[in-house]
Amino acid sequence: MPADEARVLEASEIAVGLKYAFERQITAADIDKFAELTGDYNPLHSNDAYAQGTNYGRRIVHGAFQVGLASRMAGMYLPGRNVVIGSMRSRFPSPLYFPSTVTVEGEIAVWAPHAGNGTVLIRVIEASQSILTAEIHVGFSLHEKRREKSAETRPLPTESGGRPVVLLTGAASSIGPALWERLAGSWHVIGLVRSTSRAQEILGRGAELVECDLADEGWEAAVDRALAGRPVYGVVHAAWPGAPQGGLLGLSPETIQRQVEFGSLTTIRLARWLTRHSSGSGRMVVISTIAATLRPVLNMAAYSLGKAAMEHTVRLLAPELATKGISINAVLPSFMPQGMNDAKTRHAILVETAKVPLGRLCTPGDVAGSVQYLLSEEGAFITGQLLPLTGGTL
Repeated sequence: MPADEARVLEASEIAVGLKYAFERQITAADIDKFAELTGDYNPLHSNDAYAQGTNYGRRIVHGAFQVGLASRMAGMYLPGRNVVIGSMRSRFPSPLYFPSTVTVEGEIAVWAPHAGNGTVLIRVIEASQSILTAEIHVGFSLHEKRREKSAETRPLPTESGGRPVVLLTGAASSIGPALWERLAGSWHVIGLVRSTSRAQEILGRGAELVECDLADEGWEAAVDRALAGRPVYGVVHAAWPGAPQGGLLGLSPETIQRQVEFGSLTTIRLARWLTRHSSGSGRMVVISTIAATLRPVLNMAAYSLGKAAMEHTVRLLAPELATKGISINAVLPSFMPQGMNDAKTRHAILVETAKVPLGRLCTPGDVAGSVQYLLSEEGAFITGQLLPLTGGTL
C-alpha cells in the first residue's frame, strides 16, 4: 500500500497475536527536524560536541521520536485507521544512534471485542544489530465502536444468560486499565472508583462503574444497588489510599492507621461481601507489592506496613474462605515506572531495570496476566499464596 495509506481493520479482524512490521531509516535531518517541531533541543540529541563528551559517545535519537513511530504503527497499520489512542507506556532499554535503519514491530497483546478496546505492543529494533531500543504499549479504542456504545444502553448480564461478574476496585488506578482490559474478555467487570467522570475517560463510556470510597461505611450498599441481584464470581482489589513518604516515627498516627486498616479491615470487608454474593465458588485477588513483607521500604514505612498487613490478612482468610469454595491470593508487583513512580527520572528507571535478571521492569500487563490466571480454573487449587513478580531478582 502507499506509505500514507492507512490499513482498515474492523473489530472482527482484530485478534490477540496479530502482527505487522515496517522499516524506517532515521537520518540526522530527521532528528534536527524533530527538535525543531517539538522544541526539544536537548544537547544529547542535537549537539555533536556535547554528546561526544558523554558516556553515550555521540548523539542519540529522542525517545519521543520512537514513540512517534509507535503512533504511526497504531494509527496507520495495527490496528490502523479506525483507532484512537488512549494511553502509551514506554521504556527504552538501549540508546538508538543515527543514521540507522529500524524495524518497527507491532503485535496485538490485548483485545476486548465487546468493549472495542485493547493494547498493541510495539518494539523498535535497530536493524543492523537487532538491538531493542524501545518497547511501547499503546492502549487503543475503535472510534466507530465508541460512538455506537454511547448511543445505546447495554443490557445488564443476568443470572441465566449473562457472564459472571467480577468487582474491580481501583479501576482507574495506574494498573486499573490493564486489569480492566484483561478481565473484560472473560467476565463482566464492575469498577469501583472515586470519580466516575475521570474513570470513564480512562476506561471508556461503556464501562459499568460505581462511585464510592472503600473507607466509607456505605460502600457495600452502593455496590449492592449496582449489582441488582446478579451473582458475583470474584473480586480483584487494586485500590490503595496513596503511598505516604517517611518513617513510622515521623508519620501521624492517623496516616499509619489508614494504611494498616485499608490493608486489613478493608480486605476483610471485601471478602465478607464476596461470600454474601458468591454463587458457591469464587476468587479473590489483591494487589500488593514486593515492598512489603519481602522488602520493606523505610522511607515508605506506613505503605509497607499496610501492604504487609494485607498480605497476612490474605493468608489468614484463605482457610476460612476455602470452606466456602472461594480462593484468595495476592499478586506482588516489583518496581513499575508508573503510578507512584511517575516522577522517577530515566536514570533511576534504568538503574531499577539493571537490577532485574530478565532485563526489563514489571508491567501492568504482567500483573493483569497473573490476576487472570488466579481467577481461572487452572488456578483453582491455589489459595493463601503471595505471588511475587520479580523478574528473577533475589
